[in-house]
Amino acid sequence: MRSRLLPCLLLTLGSTAAGTAQEYSVATLADSLRQNAQAVVRLYETDFQYNSPSSATARHDIVVTLLDRRGARHADLVCYVDMFSSLKSFSAEICDASGRVIRKLGKGDLNYTEYSQHLADDAAYYWLEPPLSVFPCTVRYRYETAHKNGMFGTLRFVPLSTDIGVALEKARFRLSTPAGYAFNCRCTPFPVEPVRHTDRGRDNYEWTFPSRTAVLDEPLIPPARERLPILYFAPSEFTYDKTQGNMQDWPRFGVWMDGLLAGRGQLPPALQAEIHDLTDTIPDKRGKIEALYRYLGRTTRYVSIQLGIGGWQPMDAATVYANKFGDCKALSNYLHAMLAACDIESFYTIIHTQNKHIPRDFATPAIANHAILGVPCQRDTLWLECTNTDVPFGYVHQSIAGHDAVICHDGKAEVVTLPAYADSLNTECQRIDVRLDEAGNASLSLSSVSRARQYEWTRPILDLARDKQADFLRRSFQLPLAQVDSLRCEEVLDKPLPEMHIRASITALRYANKTGSRLFVPVAPLRSGPGRFTAERRHDLWIDKGYCDTDSLTLHLPEGYVVEALPKSVTIENRFGKIAFEALCSGDRLHIRIRLLRRSGRYPQSEYAAFREFMQAVDRVYSAKIVLRKV
Repeated sequence: MRSRLLPCLLLTLGSTAAGTAQEYSVATLADSLRQNAQAVVRLYETDFQYNSPSSATARHDIVVTLLDRRGARHADLVCYVDMFSSLKSFSAEICDASGRVIRKLGKGDLNYTEYSQHLADDAAYYWLEPPLSVFPCTVRYRYETAHKNGMFGTLRFVPLSTDIGVALEKARFRLSTPAGYAFNCRCTPFPVEPVRHTDRGRDNYEWTFPSRTAVLDEPLIPPARERLPILYFAPSEFTYDKTQGNMQDWPRFGVWMDGLLAGRGQLPPALQAEIHDLTDTIPDKRGKIEALYRYLGRTTRYVSIQLGIGGWQPMDAATVYANKFGDCKALSNYLHAMLAACDIESFYTIIHTQNKHIPRDFATPAIANHAILGVPCQRDTLWLECTNTDVPFGYVHQSIAGHDAVICHDGKAEVVTLPAYADSLNTECQRIDVRLDEAGNASLSLSSVSRARQYEWTRPILDLARDKQADFLRRSFQLPLAQVDSLRCEEVLDKPLPEMHIRASITALRYANKTGSRLFVPVAPLRSGPGRFTAERRHDLWIDKGYCDTDSLTLHLPEGYVVEALPKSVTIENRFGKIAFEALCSGDRLHIRIRLLRRSGRYPQSEYAAFREFMQAVDRVYSAKIVLRKV
């Protein structure tokens, strides 16, 4: 599914600013906006005139000053067009540091492509990487777009796509509608209220956004959508490719969605007979659902088709059966129809695979880029990934787990939240047996079991050639001279959570560093610590992936060696997680156990010191050494 937005995605450029380029000489730029900046967006405006549900125009203008060559990419332009929109006019100016125009560009200088990752797509885009020869410099774009055949997509005003190395000086969005026209709008992450006035039968609104300084990149930074201002505008009554609807709220939006699905679940008699042959002898509901899910995977393949309203309306089930392919919408609707043939209720569901949250009080198509199927059962709901039945039956994969979704049922739409697995269930358990010789070389036997999200991280190994599988595994080692001698990978799906089992024999030269009569042996050869974190922090912490790792290592001491120094057992826990280390010596064997629980969540910048302290403790555990001495 492609969420069809008005073509203002990457540089949704502004309105009718009358100033000349000299206003934007580098000398007029405030020192505060230069700090940490490669580029500064001097002006970012859009003047959007909404005339009717099927007609609008937008005038766009942007001025960006590039302080050095690293900022050049921030002046790139992309303008999307399709059967609902077109580019009417375009001009650009490139100015030197003083604001003097050194080059002018027109529509003929734009690149144009209809390339798409989809099999069929009516979208195209214009793009430009401006020819820049001197720095600092300033680039100004002015262009106009026209919109027709429907205003379904939500207009987004995004003054900044990133604040990493980019500052914002001024941004405004102007909207003009017929007087009394009802629409929805939302500004995130902080509200910005518009100034409103009525003139000559039209309501006019203007949103002004404050300036923002550039920031340096940081690890675990919240995503741009959580940091940067975005204004969403959604028309209440809309027209889209000869259909009409209302998105004043989710129930009314669901009426339109239900209309798109109407009549698209009819199955040919041959398929109905095949379905009953497959399921009539299966006594329980869950077994029938799984049988049809497997049938879907065996008999169809995923192909993306995004033509006109086909970006939202699924191909009918009979066509999918005849062609044996479909996109996420078509395959979800196809399974929905097959389940209905067995009198099993299911919900066609739209969801976004990157954005987790959907506002309950703001209906907008911008929240979805994917379709799945929900099947209510006695104790829970099965969420089925119809585009990839390699996803284990009943497992909620990481691209949708914990995400809000919109289900369509009974002619209405409703926002629900999919389940997410607890951090403690995203496990990887390693058992490692190490036989060390007196030169510091070792042979290792590894047995690893990964579950839930960590299963997803390791499952790609199954699709690799044999030699590439060894490379995949070796990347997780802290052993530069390791050789994978044998390897076996197995997917286990008959457990409550899917598992990936890996067994390997490994030879590691210089596993231990030898200095005189001593060997310095790593306690965690197949793990790495989190590295160093700076003392200062600007942003909140965004820990999206929580997990639990458990390592049990048995070290066989070389003959004639004893343990001289052993890291102390330790357990440290705070709200960010828990790390526990213990070691026990028994004769010529040393038993080591490390358990790390890392908790996901968003944490305020004020707690960064505690987070850094915890991660330093984790790093100390994983980088510790055992000292053996020859006697």
